[in-house]
Amino acid sequence: MTFMKAMHRLPVLAHPKNYINVQKLLSIPIALIFLSTTTCMASEKPEKAPDFSSDAQWIDVGLAGQKVPHSIKGYRGNVLLVDFWEYTCINCIRDFSVLKRWYGKYHSYGFDVVGVHFGEFPMGFNANNVRNAAKRFQLPWPVVADVKGSIWNAYHSDVWPNRYLIDQNGYIVLHIGGEGNNRPMEEKIRELLAMAHPEINRIPLDPPEDTFAPSCGISTDETYVGNWFGRGALVNTKGYSDNGSTTNFHSDGEPQDGRVMLSGKWITQQDGMTSDDEHGQAQLRYHARSVYAVLSIANSKKPVRVNLLQDGKPLNQSDAGADVHFDSQGSYLEVNSPRMYDLVKNVAFGSHLLALEPQAPSFMLHSFTYGNDCQQNFKPM
Repeated sequence: MTFMKAMHRLPVLAHPKNYINVQKLLSIPIALIFLSTTTCMASEKPEKAPDFSSDAQWIDVGLAGQKVPHSIKGYRGNVLLVDFWEYTCINCIRDFSVLKRWYGKYHSYGFDVVGVHFGEFPMGFNANNVRNAAKRFQLPWPVVADVKGSIWNAYHSDVWPNRYLIDQNGYIVLHIGGEGNNRPMEEKIRELLAMAHPEINRIPLDPPEDTFAPSCGISTDETYVGNWFGRGALVNTKGYSDNGSTTNFHSDGEPQDGRVMLSGKWITQQDGMTSDDEHGQAQLRYHARSVYAVLSIANSKKPVRVNLLQDGKPLNQSDAGADVHFDSQGSYLEVNSPRMYDLVKNVAFGSHLLALEPQAPSFMLHSFTYGNDCQQNFKPM
């Protein structure tokens, strides 16, 4: 059993304006689960894989640039991995390198991947955003934008990432939810392919890894900045006002770990907070090695500069994430598209106070996620 499993597991949008299964999902633990989430479907009558719905939008190109089947039946005879992902989900992004290795090792033997994208925030239901993300992450397999959640619901999915392995006859033979626990999946892929290609057994397995071992460091839980089904991290005395009005916040001191303290004018919403002047600040206390944030702006043609301070000072270049820039004023982000941004990559695990200072209104802060000492060997892009 894996000691720790990380995932997104939250109330989600079936459409930007319509929430699904809220009462059921509200009872599900958030983000970091200290249990294995592996489910092996090894019953005598395995479940037939649901087909891809007609209301989803296919993004076919991948790196191969070829059209692909749009049905489970079209993959009959091959081994298919259906990967539910979300383009702002750090758990999904960290595991892309694993899926790419498998695809490189086994695709020529009849192994395929279809990435089913189902959004968490409204930005995730825009097929163009999904298309741009698939290109940015250089995903070599086809992607389908499940903009209405039909495929997500058909598979009873409730977590990102979520993977269903489908055999040559169209049956689900293994289901693993959450980041990590990759060895059982690779072993099952090889077992299925080896029936026709026994030479696969000569290909080395990926080395074992446990990026959630206690020795890696236990990071702050995922931080939702908006009033996300009662799980928002705001600790200002004035609190949330979800009616679209502007609140002039005053700092009430430093926030506790995993909490956010605002100053300046902000509009607080369910899925985030929007700056309403040029003098606002959002402070976050966290403990981790790295920090990522889901950010967006009202107009992609008007990027917003966001100054970054850690422990009251601009970031050192040695502690800066991939999206951080430097000039005479210090460290900053240029937010120009709705996505996850790589903010901090400290040289050592520790506790810090991070401040974001947007230099214009209409900047939106949705959430923060984190990485430990063992979760650094990937490209966030």
